[in-house]
Amino acid sequence: MSPDIHIFDTPEDTARAVAELILVKAKEKNKSSLPLNIAISGGSTPKLLFTILASDFSESIPWHFIRIFWVDERCVPPTHPESNFGMTFNSLLKNVPIHEANIFRIQGENDPQTEAFRYQTLLERELPIKNGFPQFDLILLGMGDDGHTASIFPNDMSLLHSHLSVSVGVHPVTGQNRITLTGKTINQAQQVVFLVTGDSKADVLKEIRHHKSSSAKFPASFMHSNNEQVEFYIDKAASKGL
Repeated sequence: MSPDIHIFDTPEDTARAVAELILVKAKEKNKSSLPLNIAISGGSTPKLLFTILASDFSESIPWHFIRIFWVDERCVPPTHPESNFGMTFNSLLKNVPIHEANIFRIQGENDPQTEAFRYQTLLERELPIKNGFPQFDLILLGMGDDGHTASIFPNDMSLLHSHLSVSVGVHPVTGQNRITLTGKTINQAQQVVFLVTGDSKADVLKEIRHHKSSSAKFPASFMHSNNEQVEFYIDKAASKGL
């Protein structure tokens, strides 16, 4: 098996392995007195990760060195049940000793275009710049059954190549606006980790990992093909066919 793919028995084991990765990277940054800049995603598997971080890593991780940003956000208020920030706050942020100044949320309640520009400006101010785009230390991505990642969907692949670092995506079914990092921003990260669980993801993951020609229609394939620092943390159910 390729060294950039890590397979675990259960979703819990998979999420715990990513938590251990965050612990290691945070301690490395701590030694240099530098922040660990992480962009996180929403979804059920990240929620499991956040719950594990809050319950088992609240004391071992040097939270004062971690700065949290978001990969994407639904255009809803932070108290809305669909808010990525709201989920993260309830499952993680309120349960660990992270300073409020280290939390950089996307304000989903604002006008989408205005907020995308504000967040892009914020990233350019807070992060180092590489190839004209802000650079994160670590980006945590999920993957949908349709191969989308962040809020970049197969019907709008232009977001993969945008000259903007933050833009507005639209969910192809609901029509909901979402603010998202673009493909080029994601690919500047020092490390990108896909956290993928469940057998519903297995077929798409197989196409992406085997570089099949059909995989070009999946946004997640763009990250895999264009960034050498991409790793996959997956459970056995998602690994069928690899």
